[in-house]
Amino acid sequence: MQRNILIVASNAGVRESLGRSLRQRGFQVTLAMSGAEALRMVRSVAVDAAIVESHIPDVRAEQLQTRLREARPGCRIVTLTSYGLARATPELLALGPGDYIIREENLLSLLDGPVEESGNGETPDNGSTALIQTIDVLVGLLELGDRFFGGGTHQAARLARTVAEDMRCDTMTLEEIVLATLLRDIGRAGLEPAIRHVDGGYEPGEMDRMKQHVNGSLRLLEHIDFPWKILPIIRHHHESYDGTGYPEGLRGREIPIGARIVAAVDAYVAMVSERSHRPALPPSVAQDELMRQAGRQFDPEVVEVLLRVIERRRTAIDGRQRPLVLIADRDEEFRNLLKMSLLNEAIDVEAVGTAEEALNRLVSSPPDLILAEVESESSDAFRLLEEIRGDDALRHVPFALLSARDDRILKVRALRQGVDDFLLKGSSLDEIVARLENILVRETARREGSLPKRRGISGHLEVLPLADIVQTLAVGQKTACVTLQNGHHTGTMWFEEGAIRHASVEGKDGEAAFYEMLRWNTGEFLIEHNVTTEARSVGQDAMFLLMEGFRLIDESQAMASPQARV
Repeated sequence: MQRNILIVASNAGVRESLGRSLRQRGFQVTLAMSGAEALRMVRSVAVDAAIVESHIPDVRAEQLQTRLREARPGCRIVTLTSYGLARATPELLALGPGDYIIREENLLSLLDGPVEESGNGETPDNGSTALIQTIDVLVGLLELGDRFFGGGTHQAARLARTVAEDMRCDTMTLEEIVLATLLRDIGRAGLEPAIRHVDGGYEPGEMDRMKQHVNGSLRLLEHIDFPWKILPIIRHHHESYDGTGYPEGLRGREIPIGARIVAAVDAYVAMVSERSHRPALPPSVAQDELMRQAGRQFDPEVVEVLLRVIERRRTAIDGRQRPLVLIADRDEEFRNLLKMSLLNEAIDVEAVGTAEEALNRLVSSPPDLILAEVESESSDAFRLLEEIRGDDALRHVPFALLSARDDRILKVRALRQGVDDFLLKGSSLDEIVARLENILVRETARREGSLPKRRGISGHLEVLPLADIVQTLAVGQKTACVTLQNGHHTGTMWFEEGAIRHASVEGKDGEAAFYEMLRWNTGEFLIEHNVTTEARSVGQDAMFLLMEGFRLIDESQAMASPQARV
């Protein structure tokens, strides 16, 4: 288990020194420069221990300790006074025999002790898992008859879980994110149908009423004593990374990490789903929109991870938004359960009772996958398979068989006749759905070939200038590599926890390279998160570099003006 340590210090040097030492020991580190920021962090990130500098400008250390423990019960808190601070203050004279000096390496040894396991630890909790799965099923049933929102919550929860896992969120935070995703929009039930399914764009008054669904969700949930901190995620999942969202206009790391993940996932699922006022967008268009809004509406690191997750889960075929599966099975109850499970995964379903009905449907609506019940070697499912394989227009449609019994002879015959899979009804619905998804993914790869994988977040400097990129990464305290292309010129800079550590461009390193790239008004950029370098050529704060760079640009422009040459 990777433990997360919060460092609260107003001095950047103290934060970075302690943070570097902790990371070298395998800890995950979260940095905060004030008490207010520290409290926001612990509400959105599971923190095991906190190192608090004794002199924080906006709050007394004792008060901050109390508030941190209230926000994260069980969190270890150590208050320290750095020697650099102590030697410059007369309070040092008040130290007595009950006060001690501890070296950094000894402090790290104290934090390296075992973590007491509790209900909030990493130990799997079957009760928690069952509760989350039950809520997932109930929300899915509520959405089942909704043409526009059916299955959307489950799709968002699954995406959010995978993004959180890829971002290495701890178990508690991951569960908070999944549960918040499932419950984020339950307040929508209190809105009148005309607002939920408005035709065309929202009028200002309608948009204000639509925004109230967040408060509705919070009112329904605020009296429930959840073991997870899901309310902050629900409250802030409509905040924008640049501070233009609602309800509080939070920006950057002020927004809980769970809310940042849900915001991007929620937007993507909405874009690729049909709405009353517009058709569903193709996945590629929705992904491009995510990239355009990275650093503005969405956390750019979350967008980068989400795009990777989407690439891994692609099942759309021939550019359609949702693949279609045709099921032929006499058991109506089983058909309906499987249909609900597939709809939850953004897969459309046509369900019939017999192979003959399936053949009639094939003529009018060719599916992307056929799943037929098989009972014996004389089953109609084999005749349906022969019909399809003999039709030039349908012969490439994937075909899977579904049996109530594990018959080895039946399975071997089916596989020899070219079925894509042989499934058992006794398997869990999750397993059946996963195997059907694998068939769709393979078919997508076969038809479309190997598609180039996206790298990071890319775009044009005309749309997102370097100054905006720097501010975005600094506010979010991101670790990333930024590559710029301006004509035939290429430049690169590395960020660590929001600070620029190294910059290089064709014969120049350090601040001179940064100032050169700041002049590039056209070209392309690529941001790749969590990419580091050992090189160090920049020592100044990112905001200082921006201000100094703009000053140099203004001076050079002034010198080049006609008035300056007179």
